[in-house]
Amino acid sequence: MRLAAIASEIPTDRIDAEDIVRAAGGTIPEARVFKQLFGIEQVSASADNKSVVGSFERILDQLEADHFDLEPDAVIYVHGLPLQYRKGGSPVTELAPHPLLAKVRLRYEVDQYNCSGMFWALEMANNLLRSQTARSIVILAGDGHANLSLAERYVPGCTLMGEAYCGLIVDGEAGGWQFQPMVLHLRPEFHFGRAGTSQQMSQFFFEHNAMVSAVLKQTGFDWSGTAPLLPHNVNRLVWKQFCRDYPMEFGRVGLNLLPDVGHCYTTDAFLLLSALLRDGKTDHDTATLVSVGMGGFIGACELRNSVPLEHGARG
Repeated sequence: MRLAAIASEIPTDRIDAEDIVRAAGGTIPEARVFKQLFGIEQVSASADNKSVVGSFERILDQLEADHFDLEPDAVIYVHGLPLQYRKGGSPVTELAPHPLLAKVRLRYEVDQYNCSGMFWALEMANNLLRSQTARSIVILAGDGHANLSLAERYVPGCTLMGEAYCGLIVDGEAGGWQFQPMVLHLRPEFHFGRAGTSQQMSQFFFEHNAMVSAVLKQTGFDWSGTAPLLPHNVNRLVWKQFCRDYPMEFGRVGLNLLPDVGHCYTTDAFLLLSALLRDGKTDHDTATLVSVGMGGFIGACELRNSVPLEHGARG
């Protein structure tokens, strides 16, 4: 499955980490320790007059400008939070008039896999292409916080939630950046998600590195190589410990967005991928993406370029 185009948008507003921790009942010293230990200074946030639909419209504009191949005939909308819109008010419905979606016949939504949802969406897209149900597919991902309190952005002992959006076009054409098979794992003992007791949550966090290792091994990840690992931005401490537990160079882990935007649900790895392809900052023809979602959903895949970089996907 080819990555034909990719685009992303990170809102320009920011919320300081201290404000979020304090809103959740934490103290200033606790907030400062959190920032220093976990490497999150602030998170990205949409301005009050900005909407999820508006962000997706701009992403569709970017994709349309970069895409000159098959017109998309299917769209998949991915989000990690539960439904937040009124009946009949799905962003996909509101976006239907966009020119890039003019030939779309099929509309899907993926919302049961939390922060790992993009990998399930990509597996769905691959199945649609393989069965010839669709020829070209737009995937839109992102979560807004318009109806949630500031405290909801804080996951104690873990991370702070930001907002960001991404869009992909995938098809079955040869060449360019090709997604290798999705690796999807499920750990049902963590079904409680964010609603677990402190003991349950501690066990989930304790198992994080082992879950990541297991899914990466199945992708054929080269532990001694130099190609980038594009992860979910949970926190810096977790990834430092991961690189100690499963010896690999810490510099391979893409955490450059973490201090500025926090953990953006389904989109982290794809924000990093979009930046990597847009700026041409990679000398590698492979990259591995991974995310662990609350509830025990783990997804990963390798993206491999089969032609020189200048002929790959446009970010």
